[in-house]
Amino acid sequence: MKKTLAMALAALFMLGSTSSCIGRMGLSGSVMKWNLSVAESKWGREAVFLVLYIIPVYPFSGMLDLLIFNSIEFHSGTNPISGQPRLARIEGSDGSVASVSPREDGSIDLEVVSAEGERHFVNLIRDGDHALARDDSLEPIARMNDAGEVVLLEGVDTR
Repeated sequence: MKKTLAMALAALFMLGSTSSCIGRMGLSGSVMKWNLSVAESKWGREAVFLVLYIIPVYPFSGMLDLLIFNSIEFHSGTNPISGQPRLARIEGSDGSVASVSPREDGSIDLEVVSAEGERHFVNLIRDGDHALARDDSLEPIARMNDAGEVVLLEGVDTR
């Protein structure tokens, strides 16, 4: 009875803690970065990799990432190991790809790449009670007015 209950609780925990989100794999990435910094030669790095795999540092870091840290990232929006916010990537049925990524200054980058490779980018940031749209170099290009309309700023090329 106790064994069955323990297995049921473990299965419930596993289902609840996994979110079908790969995430950034922050712990595994940290181990890999350390591995790459230890030796100059590719053979030295390979030897360190094999030792870390046999010990088993890589398997445990991967398991912890998949079961705990990536789930935290999925639900909170930030990876607890790397401290980086999650990214959203949406692929359209026409082959276009849209990605959203937050910046440290609180702004959000929005990028859409068409199936033909044409890139469109805008950065959005809060400006008081309004939003400000900026280009790749973070120069303001549009602002929302008090009526909630988007207004291009003077001197902005719309071509």
